[in-house]
Amino acid sequence: MGTDVFGENNIRLPGDPLVLTTGQFQPGEAVEFCLRQENPLLSRLGAAELSYFRGEIDQAYASFTSLLGQEELNVYVAAVVGKSICELAVGKTKELFAVYRNVSRLTQQLPEDSALKKLCEYFLLYFNIILYNFGDVELPAVSVDAFDMPGSLKPMAFYAYCHYLLAQGDVGRAIGLAEGALVSSERSHPVSEIYLSLIISVGYMTRKTWDKAEYYFNHAWHLAQPDGLIMPFVELRGMLSGVLEKCLRHQEPKQYKIISDFANTYHGSWVSVHNELTGDCISDKLTAIEYNVATLAAHGISNTEISEFLGITVNSVRAHLRNIFNKLGVDSRKELIGFVI
Repeated sequence: MGTDVFGENNIRLPGDPLVLTTGQFQPGEAVEFCLRQENPLLSRLGAAELSYFRGEIDQAYASFTSLLGQEELNVYVAAVVGKSICELAVGKTKELFAVYRNVSRLTQQLPEDSALKKLCEYFLLYFNIILYNFGDVELPAVSVDAFDMPGSLKPMAFYAYCHYLLAQGDVGRAIGLAEGALVSSERSHPVSEIYLSLIISVGYMTRKTWDKAEYYFNHAWHLAQPDGLIMPFVELRGMLSGVLEKCLRHQEPKQYKIISDFANTYHGSWVSVHNELTGDCISDKLTAIEYNVATLAAHGISNTEISEFLGITVNSVRAHLRNIFNKLGVDSRKELIGFVI
């Protein structure tokens, strides 16, 4: 695609290419919603998104790849980013940096009033925050109004920003903003509602307000189940350690195992990208159970609570912590925060 296209003021945009992510549909009707799109390209993009959210990564990858030859730039950009997210999910991170740089370059070349520019800015915001500050794009200003996103993108922009606030320790503000965004999107945008509910659950878990953490987690699960949307839970598996065990381990053992197994690969990919770009030392040395223990311990959860959440004995928790400290070369729980999400 030539760079001369980037400068055009009237780029044809055949609808919002984030068909499911920003779409309004009832849980259980994701397939029908994709098929109802008047533009066949949007139907294909929606189907690719659905495959990804269901954890059907090979199918999603193939679907996004098949859309790379499209002339509509917003479809092309959505396909490129979707393909790279699929690669991240299965441990292939080689092209992610190039995608980020190319989208960043495209964003700078587009007119200020371009709808495609807003789409690119959303993608950069998502990558920049979820992968914790890599690249040249500055984090958004303190005010959420600085997002200046179209209405359909606002809920997911709020999610990304609240994810950042949690990482910065601003838990109260993260919860408040996410709850406000959830009220605005509730019963109309199920995918963004799932992500917002999960980030709120993480916030309340951090505050040890377990009843609310479980409520929002279960709300997200209730929305996701009819369409089989497991990837939001995979993406946030590390941050959800504790509440995921409490809500799914015994109630939905098969789904719990699928999410946990999938998350191990996803976490390894996230670690490799994050550490390379930031110079951090998030650990890939820990086993899945050790990582869960470390995450909970780093957030001040007691050994007794950890044993209850993970279904292991207190002595097992202590043994895991000894192994974790030895592997990471640390002496206290506070030091663990630099090695987990």
